[in-house]
Amino acid sequence: MNKLSILVGAILGLVFSIFVMGIGLKIAAPSMLLKEIKSSYAFDKTVELLQSRINKQEGWHVTDVINQQQTIIEHGEADVGKVKIIKFCNAKYSAQMLSDDDTKVMAAKMPLSISVYEKSDGEVIIGLSNGNVMARLFSGRKEGVIMGKVAKDMGKILSFTHFRSTIF
Repeated sequence: MNKLSILVGAILGLVFSIFVMGIGLKIAAPSMLLKEIKSSYAFDKTVELLQSRINKQEGWHVTDVINQQQTIIEHGEADVGKVKIIKFCNAKYSAQMLSDDDTKVMAAKMPLSISVYEKSDGEVIIGLSNGNVMARLFSGRKEGVIMGKVAKDMGKILSFTHFRSTIF
């Protein structure tokens, strides 16, 4: 074998590997970044329970509950079924995140949100971002440290669902 053959083979192998990794990431990203948790409670009970648990978690408070179903109907669109979005915040973490100009861009994701929705089969689901993945994406940075703390608190808030937050 000559050096040119080895070089061409290595380059083709690298390009193929990048292509395969890209496809794998595209397939895996939605389930890695967003999580669905089945609730064993009715829709309204799930919303009430989440609000209560958020407000009882040290430093956290619910800032708003948006009835997305109602909003969509009020703006002339078809009924999508029961969907509520719970907005919530922790002033300490928010202050840490927004205290530097370099991290103020994170305000675009604040306050945090959890959705509760009912699927067409009646199953009640809690939808949320995977905080551990977000923390890992920002590892080694201030944002990642704060997101790690948020993910830990979210695990406590959601403990009634037996949800275990992981990177996958």
